Amino acid sequence: MRPLDYLLDRLPLILGFSAALIFLLLVVHLAVAPLRLVDAAYILLLGAVSASVCLVVDHQRHRAFSLGVVRRLARGPSAGEERAGNERALGGFELVQLPPAKSREQRALAELLANSQRDALEALQRHRRSAEEHRAFVDLWVHHMKTPLSVLELTVQQREPQGEWRSVGEEVDELGRGLDLMLTASRLERFEFDLNPVTVDLVDVVRASVNELRRTWIRSGVFPSVEAPPGTVAVETDPKWLQVVLRQLLTNAMKYSEAGQKARVVVRASGGGAASVSVVDEGLGIPPEDLPRVFDRFFTGANGRRTKASTGMGLFLAAEVCRRLGHELTVESRVGEGSAFTVELRPEGLHRLR
Repeated sequence: MRPLDYLLDRLPLILGFSAALIFLLLVVHLAVAPLRLVDAAYILLLGAVSASVCLVVDHQRHRAFSLGVVRRLARGPSAGEERAGNERALGGFELVQLPPAKSREQRALAELLANSQRDALEALQRHRRSAEEHRAFVDLWVHHMKTPLSVLELTVQQREPQGEWRSVGEEVDELGRGLDLMLTASRLERFEFDLNPVTVDLVDVVRASVNELRRTWIRSGVFPSVEAPPGTVAVETDPKWLQVVLRQLLTNAMKYSEAGQKARVVVRASGGGAASVSVVDEGLGIPPEDLPRVFDRFFTGANGRRTKASTGMGLFLAAEVCRRLGHELTVESRVGEGSAFTVELRPEGLHRLR
């Protein structure tokens, strides 16, 4: 608490004390004995000094408590601290310990803050339990759906040459991508438990991602090609999560390419100081007003509304995975000419994860 704020808060008391002192001087002057001006000034000076000393002492008592409260609340509860034997630990957080109270007012405030913290942390714990139960249900549901989906995929593979099964195969693939997207969103909340960074060949990861979608390439009538330098492009990343990003970028490239026009999607891998992989299509392109928001959650944009096949989650999840891997996902696009999504794998990225 600043001194000026303290004085303003105590202004009624200061004015009351001053009025009482002046009234006392008038009583002594009129009823007891006339006071000289020097005597009255001396008494006023003693009163001012005494009041100032009291105010300074009281301000120091309040200042220590106020500064402690502000600093502790600004720092907030810390996660992951050692909590063994600490009865005040709750839900993985430490209750904020306030400075010792020096007055009844401070004790009441400290008790109020402590109760508010405890209520908030208990509500947070209930929310976390609810979120964990929801994630567990989603994971279980997706895994249960994988079994009938595998049966459908096997049936389609056996009968796909028949024309009437072609559309069924497309819908099965779309269902599989939707389940994978849902599972990815669920696992992203516990990303650190499923992270295994290793040194891999970027070209191998790119080719595996392209080949994984070979049936979809054929159905969509889009022709992929991989451009890579000779030799090995060694990068440090998690290949599983990088393939999740590439699968989403490749799927988007197919989705927004014009089928039947011999559309091409080029995947370029490059090495050097900072390796990168780009997915370049010749599709619709992204309007300039949509570019700043393509990585926002649930944003579908003009193209998504036109095709009615966008969920607004794919690019958001891809950008979020890249951020957690220490990579950078960027986009360049022109309407009618296509789009280029680039993942830059900086060598120091993984070592800066928090």
